[in-house]
Amino acid sequence: MIENGSLNAYQRRSRIFQQIQEIGEVRIADLIQQFGVSDTAIRRDLTILENNGQVRRIHGGALAVGRSLAGLSFQTNAVRHYKEKCNIGQAAAALVQPGESIILDSGTTTLEVALALANTNTNAQPITIVTNSLPIILGLIDWNAGNLNVLGGILLPEHQATVGPQAIANLKLLQVSKAIIGCDGLSISHGLTTAHVLVAEVGRVMVEAAHQVIVVTDSSKLGQKGFTQIVPIDAVDMLITDVNAPAEIVDEIRTLGIEVLTV
Repeated sequence: MIENGSLNAYQRRSRIFQQIQEIGEVRIADLIQQFGVSDTAIRRDLTILENNGQVRRIHGGALAVGRSLAGLSFQTNAVRHYKEKCNIGQAAAALVQPGESIILDSGTTTLEVALALANTNTNAQPITIVTNSLPIILGLIDWNAGNLNVLGGILLPEHQATVGPQAIANLKLLQVSKAIIGCDGLSISHGLTTAHVLVAEVGRVMVEAAHQVIVVTDSSKLGQKGFTQIVPIDAVDMLITDVNAPAEIVDEIRTLGIEVLTV
């Protein structure tokens, strides 16, 4: 099946990278059929990925570099509910106005927001994206229609994100229009939650730096509680989720004055 032919080269490379991380190996012939582009385009993609240290080229394809259990968490999550995440990403990107500055956290759904923004904002006033997400950085490596501000810090391999005092210090210097963040769980009682304390610390400061907080998450996370809280539910201005979200949970969230968009 041929993927969306409107994908830019950097978006296509991001998809290829995710696929290699998921299954360990890709073949050029399969990628040509999947993306509907030329042999030359795919070989160029793999060469760029190899030069960036992301893959290892082999005859007729490429292999994952340094694949280990520590790096599977993000990639495993990236392919779950993939269609829903793409729809959510498109909806969130549509809310970003030309010239705005936004924060994107290290979630798999925010990666789709970034890729959607890169595809839709090419002829508008540049936006500024601030992120601690390695996949977003790699996905936008060739993006020249906006400003990409990368947060420093300690790399957390299983989340492919920078965390720690440096990331937090960088964030405390900023004020942005929107923080678009994901979560491992969202509930009325526990708010936004995640599996890692360091991820939660950075997410908390991202929320503090933004005028508007938009949560992007597929419906499987609603009503769930992760290990530690990022922020209480009343810190959220808008939730974007998929159409499978339980009506009773959506209604309960709306009664708190939070706008909910289902796509």
